[in-house]
Amino acid sequence: MVRNILTSKSREELDKQKGLLTLELSEVREISDLIFRKLEKKMQALEAMEASIDKKMAALDRMIQRAEALRMPGAGVNRQHEIVALKERGLSPAEIAEILDMPVGEAELILELHGAPR
Repeated sequence: MVRNILTSKSREELDKQKGLLTLELSEVREISDLIFRKLEKKMQALEAMEASIDKKMAALDRMIQRAEALRMPGAGVNRQHEIVALKERGLSPAEIAEILDMPVGEAELILELHGAPR
């Protein structure tokens, strides 16, 4: 009988501790879920910033190419030579048109007239 009393008290204490551990585990889950949600939001914000930076870098690259094109000998004097020179540097007609702020068709026509392959 004494053994049964001890065993029942031990079981009650174990059940109580199990209940406390279950509550603590539940709290830990809630906290971890909150942390993961916050991390996800931060990652989305960083991805948006990265996309914005990529766009700005591309615009800066175009501006640099345009500045380089304007510094070439004879720049502004003969646009046809600018177009051919840019093509010789490996740029496509679309890239040339964007740099020189002109229609792609115009760049292609000038390249054809000068015998430069598209």
